[in-house]
Amino acid sequence: MNKTMKGLILRVVLRMSLILVVLAGSFWGYAFVYRGKTEPPTKYNFTSQDPAVYTLGGQMQMLSQKEELVSFAFEDRKKEKEFGTYVIPGLNATRTLLTSEGDVPAMCTSMTPQGLAVTEKYVLISAYCHTGKHNSVIYVVDKESHRFLKEVVLPGKPHVGGLAYDSEHGILWYSANTEELAQAVSITMDSLEAYDYDESQRPIVVNQICSLYGIVRDSFMTFYENCLYVGCFMKYSESAIARYPVDSEGNLINTMDEGLGMNFEMAVPLDYSTISEQAQGMAFYEDKLLLSHSYGILPSRLVFYEKSDKRLYVDENSAKSYRFPERMEQIFVEGDDLYVLFESGAYAYRASSVNIVDRVLKLSLPKMDTYESKKEREIPD
Repeated sequence: MNKTMKGLILRVVLRMSLILVVLAGSFWGYAFVYRGKTEPPTKYNFTSQDPAVYTLGGQMQMLSQKEELVSFAFEDRKKEKEFGTYVIPGLNATRTLLTSEGDVPAMCTSMTPQGLAVTEKYVLISAYCHTGKHNSVIYVVDKESHRFLKEVVLPGKPHVGGLAYDSEHGILWYSANTEELAQAVSITMDSLEAYDYDESQRPIVVNQICSLYGIVRDSFMTFYENCLYVGCFMKYSESAIARYPVDSEGNLINTMDEGLGMNFEMAVPLDYSTISEQAQGMAFYEDKLLLSHSYGILPSRLVFYEKSDKRLYVDENSAKSYRFPERMEQIFVEGDDLYVLFESGAYAYRASSVNIVDRVLKLSLPKMDTYESKKEREIPD
């Protein structure tokens, strides 16, 4: 091969490489930057549940290569409505308010699901506006019919990374962070059920706003044995869960000395637990603590830990761990079912996610507790 031909081939290779770099950069900019800062226009004037990103069949097909997830979520749920799944409302459009202009009605197309709670009658999903323009919301879905019932607009634009349900007092908690303080905010279920966007076009009236001493951020939460457990997400270092008691009315106990001159309520934790990095949700099941871990486009992890007197829930102490699709958020235990929420169906993340999950999945905890993977089953005695 002469020098002219070699030079020609080299120029072609360089040009192709440059084209590939430009294409990759363009995709990265579109999928990871543009979609995170931009809201597409919408013709909707109501919160949409249908169409979902996928049909049920399409969702099951997308997840069909996830052997463990399919076994836990779908195999024994043929008789349940939608195989036990709940379409996440508002991924295409959500009725809300403009935070910068108070009570001005608006449509948001960048709502990102975060928190999850299940009550006797509802599946509740919290979401925040990814572009920061609109009030955060809670979607109310009928537990039996799986139908979206209404949106509940929250004051301001908290990240609402966690929801927690106190069934004894009929109170729903959500996580918020204001002026660099971790906060837990509560809503009575009576207020939530009575809320009507069309009638008020105002945010819902909250029950209690309580700052949380001893934790950097209120990233996720759950309610268990008359205490509110609050966890802090950290990207690359161990973090903590703090436990706060509630009183006979279901309110967080304000234990700070009023003589300090503070004009807000603040609760002090009973104790702390240490957890591994990138935790997004927590739940209790029998004698175990469950933690969901995820960050970015890497696979999520769902980890079972045996309860420990040392309150040390880090990877080396895990009892069982599963790898699930990316961007798993909050988890919630009801009986033997584990409800799981993902944020990959949000507009900001849809283009950059390999596995898009646009539904709350319901997993079998007894199966997860005793499951052996195909690889494990093939190991000879």
